[in-house]
Amino acid sequence: MTAIESEAGALSIENRQLLYRQKLQRVLNQLPPFSPILNRLLASLSSEDVRFSDLASLIEKDTVLSGHVLRMVNSAAMARRSRINSISHAVSVLGLVRLRNFLLSLSIARLWQGTKTTPPWSMAKFNLHGAAVALMSDLLAQNCRCQYPEGAFLGGLLHDYGRLLIATALPDQFTEIMKLAKGDAQGDAREIYASLVDCEREITGFTHPELSAMTLKTWHLPDDIVRGVEFHHDPDAEKGTLLEAPQGVLLGHIIFAADTAVKHLGIHVLACDGPAEPSRPDAQAALEMLGFRESASKILESFDAEYDAIKSFF
Repeated sequence: MTAIESEAGALSIENRQLLYRQKLQRVLNQLPPFSPILNRLLASLSSEDVRFSDLASLIEKDTVLSGHVLRMVNSAAMARRSRINSISHAVSVLGLVRLRNFLLSLSIARLWQGTKTTPPWSMAKFNLHGAAVALMSDLLAQNCRCQYPEGAFLGGLLHDYGRLLIATALPDQFTEIMKLAKGDAQGDAREIYASLVDCEREITGFTHPELSAMTLKTWHLPDDIVRGVEFHHDPDAEKGTLLEAPQGVLLGHIIFAADTAVKHLGIHVLACDGPAEPSRPDAQAALEMLGFRESASKILESFDAEYDAIKSFF
């Protein structure tokens, strides 16, 4: 009998879920406090004004982020002819949206520096996948009538946070989930995703979208982002939670489409997460099928440029 089976046999389903949630909460409580930069960036999502001078002043106080910003603005992907050596100049060149997205990605990734996880989990791949889905979500939101476009990047960035919580706080259960998922990883993208969620519910009693949404609620993020993350595996169900008809495409649909396309491009955390071989035609076909028929090719071209600019940081 394994340790998991022994523990499960001694507890009721309700008590087992309570025990798991307590372990998850302890991991969240052990996270370092948000940096001033991250707090300022999160506040900007609520339409709070953010001036270039304010951001430059904050960045300059963080040696690591300052170095990353200068490295990015001077990278080959930015195609600058002359070198930029000041943060204020870098901020003006990158622009508020690109800079905010870049700093959000790095700041969130830094929260988990030094965290121990169980193989085959990879923090580097997790951070890179999150950044890729965030970039793709932002591009999709720009190419449709999205209800809350300003939340697309952060929703994509944090959509799988619950998976990280499980891998960190419940390593034995994570291993069992992976065993089940490997046995089910056949069929199209939505079927693979559904099987993963079903495996999580079978082993722990909850799913990573639920855990991701729970985390974002504790961080007091906007409801649109919380819902989008919670329903990114079942976007059609998100509409049923609204009191009024949506005024555009909901974030759950945006994040699902972005996640699907990115995994077809071969950017995922674990082998069972997506197709065995990357396929750009499949990524474009997925975007076309999910409502971006006219803009899919253009979106992928823009994604290539944005992804090339940040991937070396993860």
